[in-house]
Amino acid sequence: MVKEGGTLNLKGTLHQLNKIILKRRGSLGLPISIFPLFLVLLLTLVVAGYIIFLGGGREVQASGPLPGSNEDPLVTKSYVEKYVNERIQELKKSLDEELSELKKKISELPTTQLKQVILAIGNTTAYVNGVPYVLPVAPYQDQATGTSMVPFRFVGEALGARVDYKGDTNTVSYTLGSTSVVLTIGSRRALINGVVRELPAAPRLVGSTTMVPLRVVSEGLGAQVQWYEGTKSITINLPPL
Repeated sequence: MVKEGGTLNLKGTLHQLNKIILKRRGSLGLPISIFPLFLVLLLTLVVAGYIIFLGGGREVQASGPLPGSNEDPLVTKSYVEKYVNERIQELKKSLDEELSELKKKISELPTTQLKQVILAIGNTTAYVNGVPYVLPVAPYQDQATGTSMVPFRFVGEALGARVDYKGDTNTVSYTLGSTSVVLTIGSRRALINGVVRELPAAPRLVGSTTMVPLRVVSEGLGAQVQWYEGTKSITINLPPL
């Protein structure tokens, strides 16, 4: 039975727990691949809390039985709120410890991995490590030279490079580690790690998308490029740095 005639204010207490969880999740910034592990951890902690709370018959102090148990059925609203708040603090402490351990494990994960981009001539669907993306412009072959032209920004970002565009000089650039590639739209001259190189075709704008020769990716970023004539497809592999 409930003394003081009011219903238990468990809703507010659970809302407080929810705020704690959301706050911790936001500050952690978990990758998508790690988040299922976080959910399992969270569920385990919540279930453990309920087991503690509902463990009728356990003694909370040496002097007497747990209020609300069969031995002492009388329970007050204030006692329940105090009890639940104490359990929340215990869960919060446990959650902080588990999150700290999880952060440590995440920090120990490899920070680099093989990056793979698959493109096909005339197809606006590309794949980055098996995940499909829609391209703003499909890759094509330059009519004059037969050179495969690919979207500069998409390929660069897919391979982990920083991509910049300077409108005043009409140049685009890649930066990846110690490697830099600077191209001028409409010019076949490229600057790769400070050295001038001649491209088979000049970068050009198609709509608002800069298309560049595939050779820029292989020579400029050190990627391994494979061409499949039968399917007119391109596979770009960038090994871990």
